[in-house]
Amino acid sequence: MFKRTKSKQNRELCLEFQTLPTFVQRLIRYIHYKTGAAVELILIVLLGVMAYACQDKFDVQLKNGKTFTSLYLLFLARSGSRKSTVFRLLMEEIYRLEKELKDDFLLKEKVYEQKFASWEVELKEYKKQYSKAIRQKSGVTEALEAQEECHARKPVAPIRKYLTKNDSTSEGLRKVLAQGSPSLMLGSDEAGGLFDGNLFRNTPVLNSLWGEGKIADSRASRDSYDVDDARLSMLLMMQPGLFDYYLGKQGKIAKDSGWLARLLPIDMEQIPELCIIPDDACSWSDEPELEEFFSILTKHLQDGMRRRGKNEERICITLSEEAKTLWDKQSQRIRELMKLGEDLHHYDDFGARFMEHASRIAAVMQMFITPDLPIITKETLVSAFKITEWCLNHLIVKIDATRKPSDSEILLFWLEEHVISNQSYDFRRHSIRRDGPNCLRNIERLISVLKKLESERKVQLFKEGGVDYVKFIGSEMKPENLANVLKIPTLSSGSVAFNKLPRPE
Repeated sequence: MFKRTKSKQNRELCLEFQTLPTFVQRLIRYIHYKTGAAVELILIVLLGVMAYACQDKFDVQLKNGKTFTSLYLLFLARSGSRKSTVFRLLMEEIYRLEKELKDDFLLKEKVYEQKFASWEVELKEYKKQYSKAIRQKSGVTEALEAQEECHARKPVAPIRKYLTKNDSTSEGLRKVLAQGSPSLMLGSDEAGGLFDGNLFRNTPVLNSLWGEGKIADSRASRDSYDVDDARLSMLLMMQPGLFDYYLGKQGKIAKDSGWLARLLPIDMEQIPELCIIPDDACSWSDEPELEEFFSILTKHLQDGMRRRGKNEERICITLSEEAKTLWDKQSQRIRELMKLGEDLHHYDDFGARFMEHASRIAAVMQMFITPDLPIITKETLVSAFKITEWCLNHLIVKIDATRKPSDSEILLFWLEEHVISNQSYDFRRHSIRRDGPNCLRNIERLISVLKKLESERKVQLFKEGGVDYVKFIGSEMKPENLANVLKIPTLSSGSVAFNKLPRPE
């Protein structure tokens, strides 16, 4: 998991068809037959659509409480990958239901406009009567009461309910969620414009919607839209270069704020080999399979809207006993990988979200496999772990490829590159300052980086004969290889191995 060697890393960027639940395999097989689209694309769109259908009906139980079934999914691919084709196919039922809601709103709006026009005429008449009573100083109380009673009968304007939005600012998203659409999908097969706006610069809003479902937005300068118990899923598609540009400008803020750790991205350009559907992967699937999927999808959506209308609790999805055991084991494994020197140490923010991502994905898939039995099986959880690992490997590679290296990384790279020319693991600090990376030629900045690397046990700082030295104990160059390159005889090569060892305190 999460190995940084290139060959291992490349394999972990590939999706294995057999790791997916049979139900999902059948759907992908048929949609691939209909569209010719890549398995990776179909899976991400399926997950996005399913997550949205589940988010206002279900929560999932974790060890320390409940979490949502919402997902933030991002698919990156160039033009011609059939993004729009698959997106439109699987969003069809959601758009159909949204059109029904719109048509219902338009009918109610017409009725409202008629009632409002009549009410305005009536109110105008009561105002005249009240003004007359004041002038005549007679029947003022009765006229006022009649006017106030008319005010109380003012027709209420219908609220337009949205299921999806494909373009929004941060303020616009708050407004839609607060005004009648508290369960929403931000979905677009051309999301480049979204990342140019302020929505993805205001990442705390997105973080709150992913983890709490609340936004406190009270401001005196404009209308405020406080949001409570909202649900938001994202299914966004765009060109890889546009997302790289966003990361170049906003990547550090997006990562430091925790938003990127909530994102599940897949970049087709990073995948060395596309997923292949084996001939014997599963039995042939046809149109009824997709019809069954849409039937479950529609039922979940309608149940979620009815539940909210009645103010009922969401159904809580739990783990089977076998799945609980597996969950605990995987959680421990992730914690070990986040420790100093392990594969996820520098990505501990991503690792900290791994189990929650996997639990959400497992819950979403399970509710389409067994829609009437909210218990996650061990098999479904295993699939969810694989999918989560696949997405987070893509995220790690994408971040590494687009972010600027830190001072620590720059210095480690320089030291590794100069071990041979230095002929030793011991570097003079003055030589590093004089000949090293330009950004580290300021002594205060250099010392700060060296102290950080010393705390991480990459280097050891010591002084000998009045000279400051840096011992590169974290070098990937093995002593025997260095001795071989320097043509040091075997009998004398032990001195090189000794040179790499930390000096006694």
